[in-house]
Amino acid sequence: MSQDVRGDSVVLASFPNRWAAESMLGSLGHTFRHKARKRGNNAFVISGNSDGSLNLTESRVLEARGLAHTLIKFAADVMVGFIGIGATLQGVAGWRRAAKTHAPHVGSDDTKSRAVLDQAGPDAAVAMVRCKDPTTRATVRAKATESAISSWDGSLTEFLASLDSGSEQDWIRDALGEPSADH
Repeated sequence: MSQDVRGDSVVLASFPNRWAAESMLGSLGHTFRHKARKRGNNAFVISGNSDGSLNLTESRVLEARGLAHTLIKFAADVMVGFIGIGATLQGVAGWRRAAKTHAPHVGSDDTKSRAVLDQAGPDAAVAMVRCKDPTTRATVRAKATESAISSWDGSLTEFLASLDSGSEQDWIRDALGEPSADH
């Protein structure tokens, strides 16, 4: 496994269904969620739709905390007299980002990703985690190895190089915050 210069890596793990993927991500605990919020780690669940397209969703483990945090922060700001309105607006921006990372019909022409899901079963899902540090990578890799049907981990550079050079897999690059193949 090569190491990215920035330390960024990607862990992929296939599961029999979305629930199993979310369950593994939830089992990573508070430390993972904290690092995801503070350091920019991302976690997505990819599953297939009946029309052949793919469904990309930011993990509910990360998404739910943003909603709860914003509601609590807003209530506290009201009680204090809107002193912290800037923080509340940042929370709303987080909601908007979460909405952008939910793409219900992506990769309809991405046969490579669809084949990976088909190998894991009819209702399969893949957890895709971008890790910004080696500790998070090791934790995610250990949980994935323990509970997934199959898993892979490597540097972000290595992962991006393995994607097709055309626009077919740009939805994956977009989710990871990387420029498309055309740029």
